[in-house]
Order: sequence, then C-alpha cells, then structure tokens
Amino acid sequence: MKMFYLKRDNDESGVSGTGRVAQGFVFDNGKVAVTWLSEHPSVTVYDSLGEVTAIHGHGGKTEIVMEPDYKRAYGELKTFIGNFSLEDKMKSDLPLDSQVVKLLKEKE
Repeated sequence: MKMFYLKRDNDESGVSGTGRVAQGFVFDNGKVAVTWLSEHPSVTVYDSLGEVTAIHGHGGKTEIVMEPDYKRAYGELKTFIGNFSLEDKMKSDLPLDSQVVKLLKEKE
C-alpha cells in the first residue's frame, strides 16, 4: 500500500482550499481511497490513480505527491546491512595480487 496527498496551488472550486487538500492510499490491487481535508471530509474509492488524476487533477493544477515509504526503506536497509561483509566485498572487488587481499588472506 502506498500513501499520497493531493497538493493544490489554486482552488478553482472554492471548496477544497490550497496546499495539502486530500490524503489517499493506493492499495496493492490498484484501487485508490481518497479523503478530503476540508470541512467536507468525504471518502471516495476509485479504480486507479489515473482516475483520481482525471477527476481531480484540474488539468495539472493538482499534484499527486507520493509519501516516502520509510518502513519499507528501513527494512531494505536493515536486510542489506545484515548481509553485508566489508571483508568479502574487498576480496571480491580488489585485484587478487593487491596488498590488502594478501593481508586479509594472512589473517585467515
């Protein structure tokens, strides 16, 4: 699931306001839920993000801004660090006859 918000610099309708005007989720199946941050906080489900853009984009005047997925990024970084060995990386990337590789082999 991905999170996003709708950002408007100009409120053509005079209803939703400017700035961050709505929040939404894109579900794994592609469906999208949007809720408005105005005094009319309705929730609507759409078939796709493209449908949200077509209905609420106002010809490019409303921007869909995807929120960073910090939890996923943390998990990926943690997995990478957990599987990373500087010594193995050095052995695989340095020339076999380099002084560092020779020292690492002596250490074994």
